[in-house]
Parts: sequence; structure tokens; C-alpha cells
Amino acid sequence: MQFKNTVKQDQLMAMLAGDARYLMAYGGSRSGKTFGLCKALLIRASKTKSRHAILRLKFNHAKTSIWMDTLPKVASLCFPGLVTHDNWNKTDYCLSLSNGSEIWVGGLDDAQRVEKILGKEYSTLYFNECSQIPYRSINIALTRLAEKNDLVKRAYFDMNPPTKRHWSYNLWIRGISPDDETQPVDRSEYASILMNPSDNIENIDGDYIVKILDRLPEKERARFKEGVFADADDGQAYYAFDRDTHLVPCDRKHSVGTLCIGMDFNVNPMTAVVGYVQDKIFRVIDEIYLPNSDTPKMVAELIKRGYRGATVFPDSTGKNRKTSGRSDFDTLRESGFTIHATRNPLVRDRVTNTNRLLTDGRIEIDPKCRYLINDLEKVAWVDNELDKKSDPSLTHVSDALGYWLWSIEQYTKPGAIVIG
Repeated sequence: MQFKNTVKQDQLMAMLAGDARYLMAYGGSRSGKTFGLCKALLIRASKTKSRHAILRLKFNHAKTSIWMDTLPKVASLCFPGLVTHDNWNKTDYCLSLSNGSEIWVGGLDDAQRVEKILGKEYSTLYFNECSQIPYRSINIALTRLAEKNDLVKRAYFDMNPPTKRHWSYNLWIRGISPDDETQPVDRSEYASILMNPSDNIENIDGDYIVKILDRLPEKERARFKEGVFADADDGQAYYAFDRDTHLVPCDRKHSVGTLCIGMDFNVNPMTAVVGYVQDKIFRVIDEIYLPNSDTPKMVAELIKRGYRGATVFPDSTGKNRKTSGRSDFDTLRESGFTIHATRNPLVRDRVTNTNRLLTDGRIEIDPKCRYLINDLEKVAWVDNELDKKSDPSLTHVSDALGYWLWSIEQYTKPGAIVIG
């Protein structure tokens, strides 16, 4: 395998050599962003004894993408002989150079690993796929950009652009603080470069653009081919949902005694999500979507799947509503389920709460939950209400998720959280 330096790679290196402290490469997939930033990081590490870290939201993603692929590839192609087999510490995921420099690779999802990494000071912090990382996690990590040596301290970022609501758009494009949009940032501290697959055609398969990217739906094509930030006013209700961030295979063998069921009592369809809370993460392991149904049929399906005894966090209308001639709550209780009753929040508050938890990386959804995924990607606001008319199958399973989330951790107003 060979790597051919491109014009865009030269432009990236020129930007990295400038005066800015916070440096972003954004754009489409396979555009050479990660390769170029790993190359720059190795150059910095070779100059003087220093410590550097490459971080992603999920450690497993950092391990497979950076540690096992891009970093060794860059080392062998661009710096032959610099790194040997003995330099790779596969226990701590730390690459050591002969001058004593260290490059750590980690995720921000494991408390023990985060403590080990962020207990040190660094000359470079590289946030890979930063669209997936909550802004507050970025800020905490940046406090460790403080190693004492001759290197100018830098923070690298890369991503496929999300929506214009994302904190990165405020910082690099609008030049304002994500925490307070009335406060401008020092633009001299921030620099960015757009890199797309067409800029890296010498290093990717010739058919990749035509046969893969050009065949994507318009929204995904704009993001992964053209590197475009999606409009924030497209009406998408759950704008914080991102497949790469939130779809995680979840453990389906969790104790029934700790299982939670969010439930929406609509009749067609009647829906539920099943999950549990662990380390402040809401993990959705299953969903139930029953057309033309009622509460007894939902109960039968839950029992069939082994969920009898779980706690149900329902739409509060079930206290009085009777989809089968009796109270929905009574039907659930008599069938062995515990009811965690609460008042339904305002719809916008419930959706805001879900987006908050998605933004903070605190929701993980098993990829098999296709109805929930479809909801989170397609439910939209129309005339200040969730659109239930364009596609009547939508909104219900995401409502079920929202009732569960709200019952456990409520959004009230900016800066105030009530733990239920």
C-alpha cells in the first residue's frame, strides 16, 4: 500500500503550523482527515519528549479505528523505522517513541480509563469524530492540555459535519460560544479546513464516490460526500440522534428486576421500549410495536419475551384510559408489572429532555430497535406540534422512550435537573 500526498493534505499541514490553538478538519468520509492529523501528531511527538492523546467517545471505536488501523498505517507509510512492534503497549494502548514521547489512545465512555488518561498532562489532544462527543466532555479533557515543554499546546478535532445546532458549528463557523451565543470567541484561536473525498481521490478506491457516496440519500450524501452541515431548521424533532454515536449492541441478559419499560397507550400502534439504566446511561435493548392492539395484547407480548416483573413507565393517560374495558394501569399491575406513575410533561419538554440526554451521550440503543431508530430520524415538528399526520406510524415508540426518560431524569429549565 502507498500513500500519495495531496494538495489538500498540504493545506491541512499549513493550517496546523499556523498560530491557532484549536484546529478542526471537517468534511466527507475517506477524505484523509484522520490520516493527516495522526501524521501531524507523530511529527509533534518526534520533535521532543512529550505526551499526546487521541480520544473518541467510545473506547472500542478508538481501538478499532485508530489503534488498530490509522495510527499504525501512518507510522509505517510516512515514518518507516520510527516505530517497532515493541513500541505498542497493548495493555494501556499507548505508543512510545524512542525519544520518550507517548501517544495514548482512549475513549471517554469508561470511567477507569478516562481517569488513567486524564490524570496526565498533554501537549496535544486529538478529538476524533468529535461530533459524537458532548461539549462538556471536551472542556473537561482540555484542562489536561498543559504539559510543560517547548511545544505549543494544540487541540485537534475532526468529524463528518452534523447539524448546525452542534457546538462545533458555533465555535468554528459562527465564532460564538456554545454555552452563551451572545459571547464571541477569539477567532484567532480557531482554524478549520474542509476536506472531502474528491480531495483524496489518489488514496481511495476509484469507485467509492460513484458507487457508494453518490447512491446515498440526499441528507447522508451532503454529509459524507460534500461535508455540509445540515440545516438546523429542518424540523427534525430528535436532532441530537446520531447512528454512529447512539447505536450500540446492548446486553439482553440483564436482570428482569432492574428492567424498565417505557409505554405509549396508543392503539394503532401500541408501543413500548425495554431497557435499563447503568452508569447513568439509558440502554434500550428491545422494542415492541403492535398494530391494532390493546393493553392485554401488549402484556401478553411482554410476558412472552420474558419481561414480567419489570417496572413500566407509561403514558399517564393509562391511569384512566381503557383500551380493553378496564384501566390500562390495572391490567398491567394484575399481570405482574410495577407501575411508576408520573404526570405527562409538555410534549416539547419531553422532546427537549430526550435531545439533552442524546447530546450528552447518555442513551444507547440496540441496532435491532428499527422502529425507534426510524422515529428518531424522521419525527418532525409541524406548526409547533409533532407531525402525526404525514405518517401515522411515527411518534409513538419515541413517545414511549420519552416517558421512561422523563420519569427517571426530568428536564425542567436550563441549568435545572430533577432526578425522579
